[in-house]
Amino acid sequence: MAPPDPESSHLAAAPSGIAWPDGKKFAFTIIDDTDMVSGDTEPQALDRVRRVYDLLLDCGLKTTKTSWINSKEQAGGWSISLENPDYLKWIMNLRAQGAEIAIHGTANSSSKRAETIRALDFYFDVMGQYPRIHTNHVGNLDNIYWYEDRLMGLIASGYKAFNRLKRGQQARSLGHQKDSEYFWGDICRERISYVRNFTFQDINTLRNDPWMPYHSPHHPFVREWFSASDGIDKRQFVQLISERNQDRLMEEGGACIVYTHLAFGFSRKGQVDPTFAALIRRLSRLSGYFAPVSDVLDFLETRHASAGDIPPSRLSQLQMRWLRDRLLPKWRRASNGATVAP
Repeated sequence: MAPPDPESSHLAAAPSGIAWPDGKKFAFTIIDDTDMVSGDTEPQALDRVRRVYDLLLDCGLKTTKTSWINSKEQAGGWSISLENPDYLKWIMNLRAQGAEIAIHGTANSSSKRAETIRALDFYFDVMGQYPRIHTNHVGNLDNIYWYEDRLMGLIASGYKAFNRLKRGQQARSLGHQKDSEYFWGDICRERISYVRNFTFQDINTLRNDPWMPYHSPHHPFVREWFSASDGIDKRQFVQLISERNQDRLMEEGGACIVYTHLAFGFSRKGQVDPTFAALIRRLSRLSGYFAPVSDVLDFLETRHASAGDIPPSRLSQLQMRWLRDRLLPKWRRASNGATVAP
């Protein structure tokens, strides 16, 4: 059965028609960006996210945690990575409980090709497999098809001009550029199953991107792309999973992949935010398929009528839908002041 095809002028509100595993009525999962608040020490950051994951796992929500593989010094301290023994121990415990461990690039700053290959080999040695999911990290030169490079046509040109105006210089992603020392596109295609692309301000990710996961012939070094719903920090996450939105997601039989930063305001002074906790507990009592991101995408892939590239018209439609969503007057900046590329 082919995925639903919303009209280009508006999004269909009808149920998706997908029969989710085990008779569940909808799918819900989280992909957690590993960025930490600048200036935190490693133990503080680890304690903060640990409490959130304890809640998620206690509620039966198996989600996806991105990590850096290598540690590099940055302003305010060091980023946490798999090279940290305490962090790695916790990550392996999460994995043993059913969470998925993805990557947010090799490190918190740009990594050249040899560094990326060594890091992925280290990941394989530790995990016994390569990561299935990669998400780009803002500012890294080794990003794969990021900024305007993930777009086509006039939208790509407009986004490039906007970035130049906003940043004062041209933001670049070189991970897919064969002549760059940051190139690892062939490695990405060989070892990574899915890469995150567009985000939308709607709980039903599938309603906005009914073609995911998809391959774009314009971006040959990515096997398949997927979209996400924007829950960048605690405030936006709570808005996204309001009781009303939870009920609508279930009524539509949709799928929600929330892209968030669980280190951004979800736990303070030793306690998980009570509103977030209450909403997560309510969600967990609904008839949801709560699986890691790659499992949800694997299942969605089986729903496609046939394998192949996304048609240019569909990709253009998806881009326009994302641009229209980006122009809505809300959720433009995380409440903690961190700027994150959509």
